[in-house]
Amino acid sequence: MCGVGINVRHIYVTIILVVFAALVSCNSGSSEGGSTKADRSSLPSVTGRNGEVLVVINDDVKRDTSGVYLRAMLTESFVGLSAPEPLFDMTTIPAAYLDNLMKTFRNMLVVEVDASLKSDTVHFYNDVWAYPQAYVLVQSRSKAALLKTLQDNHIKILSYLVKSERDRLISYDKKIKNVALSDEIGKKWGIEITVPNLFTRCKPVDSNDLSWVRIDTDEYQCALMVYDFPYIGEGSLSKEYILDKRDKLLRKNVGGPAGSYMCTEIRYGLDEIVYKSGTHNGMQVAELRGLWRMEGYAMGGPFVLRAHYDAENSRVIVTDGYVYYPSREKKRNLLRQLEAIMYTIQVKGKDTSNQN
Repeated sequence: MCGVGINVRHIYVTIILVVFAALVSCNSGSSEGGSTKADRSSLPSVTGRNGEVLVVINDDVKRDTSGVYLRAMLTESFVGLSAPEPLFDMTTIPAAYLDNLMKTFRNMLVVEVDASLKSDTVHFYNDVWAYPQAYVLVQSRSKAALLKTLQDNHIKILSYLVKSERDRLISYDKKIKNVALSDEIGKKWGIEITVPNLFTRCKPVDSNDLSWVRIDTDEYQCALMVYDFPYIGEGSLSKEYILDKRDKLLRKNVGGPAGSYMCTEIRYGLDEIVYKSGTHNGMQVAELRGLWRMEGYAMGGPFVLRAHYDAENSRVIVTDGYVYYPSREKKRNLLRQLEAIMYTIQVKGKDTSNQN
């Protein structure tokens, strides 16, 4: 059995980041474009840290109310962490400093305020100066108009940047896919999933209950579990029902020191667990974010869970990831890596006759 604890083996791994958010689409007043596939071979690779956005904005606009709003928007808190971390790390430069090196940043947001512009718009482009690059151009006729443009496009801008980060990681994970482990999990649960080779198998108490893979270093643990349960009606995708199923499985299978076991942190109320629903790959999906802890031992951290309704097999298939990183507050990027794996899931169908 694999317990929850830091492995004493020193494993050298390179962690790349992932991003969460709904798919973004362009509305009126916005456009999307960029290089074609044929152009990409001539583009340099993107630079900058994962989760970082380079904002090109002149100082007078940066100090204005609109500039303050932009900073608050990009650095709003990432949901579901035990300590505040920004959604993005933001670096700013004035337009005069945008040289060829800066143009290769992975995420760029360029602000132009010019009274000669005909309208206030937000444009989204892919792979303008590097690959794979996300580029947002915000154009407004005045600082006041810029503030309204940012407010009107707040969700769209964040969703585009979030999805771009996640897509980069998914693309990278496919290149370093652990084929054997991905196929093993896929066959067991009737799904397709991409598990990168940074992860290794971990054995639960009952392997019929769940599959469990993780990255385990001297400093942190980053783990993903896959399991399912029968769908018995609309309530099967409720927060309460999912957490009840989750905690029963974790108590039985995920143990820690001194007889402790993993559970969802709900001592401060169920409202602390963030819940949203939507669709992905044609399936209804419920997503939960919150904190986990070890009952009987001082350990804990954030988790993210996505429960997919597999109508064909009358079941709910769950991808459930957690992070344990006691020495640092920065858990955002590890959690994002788990999210990227979750977004690769596709249900193929499963014989449910032997389900518990």
